[in-house]
Amino acid sequence: MYEVLSFYLSNGLKVIVHKISKIKTMSCGIWVKQGSKHEDNDINGFSHLIEHLLVSSVNTENKAYKDIIDKLSLYGVQYNATTTKEYTNYTFTGLNNMLDLSLDALANIVMLNKNITKEKLEIEKNIVGQELISFYSSFNQIVERTSQALWGNLDIGRIIVGNMKNIEKCNMENIREIIDFSYTPENSVLVIIGDIEYEDVLNMVNEKFSMWQDVKTREYKEIVSSLPGIYINNENKGSTSVLSVGFRLNSEFIKKNIPVEIISTILGHPSLDSRIMKKIRVECGLAYELSSFISKYSTKGSLAFTAITSNGNVEKTIKLLIEEIKKAKNNFFTENEIKKAKNILETEAILKMNDLTKHLKFLGNSAINNEIFSLENEVRKIQNCTNEMIMSALNDIFINENMGLAAIGSFDADKIIGLINI
Repeated sequence: MYEVLSFYLSNGLKVIVHKISKIKTMSCGIWVKQGSKHEDNDINGFSHLIEHLLVSSVNTENKAYKDIIDKLSLYGVQYNATTTKEYTNYTFTGLNNMLDLSLDALANIVMLNKNITKEKLEIEKNIVGQELISFYSSFNQIVERTSQALWGNLDIGRIIVGNMKNIEKCNMENIREIIDFSYTPENSVLVIIGDIEYEDVLNMVNEKFSMWQDVKTREYKEIVSSLPGIYINNENKGSTSVLSVGFRLNSEFIKKNIPVEIISTILGHPSLDSRIMKKIRVECGLAYELSSFISKYSTKGSLAFTAITSNGNVEKTIKLLIEEIKKAKNNFFTENEIKKAKNILETEAILKMNDLTKHLKFLGNSAINNEIFSLENEVRKIQNCTNEMIMSALNDIFINENMGLAAIGSFDADKIIGLINI
């Protein structure tokens, strides 16, 4: 049995508590529904900047928070913060006796770190500016560019880090407005994992978070671009290019994600056994780095296949990628391929549960999207996925109306655009 306790505080904060007996470590985190999808063109990147401002203990007016972070660091607690398309999260992982202090840190982040000095704002703006330079000068942006190509420059298509112009003009009024109307109890989920006593944790949570003021969260209306498109940047001066052939996923495939995971694993798992690896790397020697990825959001997402290759091999690589996708759609997979993919996914799910931070993120990501979270249920869904379900997903996902392309490098744009047809 996968035992999870879920409850709400009177201010609307959702709390998820999972007891794992006989472990010496704990992990806790808070998820806030504030990400790049909630921004517009003028404030794109502000959610990520706020993450930096709230988690940093440098140049803070909240001296109590600095003391908490110093003590947590002294005792080896690992902490991190991440901004995504749909939420921002803050996590702490360490020994069980650090839970109380870690919860103090989380409470300070979401409630008490709002008084940001101008000096701190300018320092973090400079740090984020350096992060922007690194992001836009690397191939790491291909995942973001794929979402942008498939969904347009809005909602989940917006780039998380934003742009330099926006960051430079950001002021305290912008920051406070987002914090005041997004960092609210009803817009957040607190998750705690460890060898814990539920009653003790309930008392801790109530003591530290019940004072969080219950205010109305800003409203958000989902926006959807009508058709997928193409993102091209062919002015890169290097000798290699990165490309991604992507497909939209609708809400049906977000909820019934296992067929998509199996397709992704068989075609694009980074091991040498995947179809794309065998064809493009092993047989043809056109690329070294090849993989697939799934970007999963609350109501939609993306399935994409990426390759890093020399500029002269871009067209050939795209052709072979699309050929392998067509073969899968027309001829399906072997029973051995499906069995192997299921075993890989089942193993990855169990390994994720044994990594406390990954386990925490699994629960938090599920809870913030109001999904059912259960290890047994994940494994059951993998085992019960039928060939008919996989075939249905292949036919519904791999169509021209769902297809997009992102490519960065040096190549003939007109030629590769003409290849996007399935």
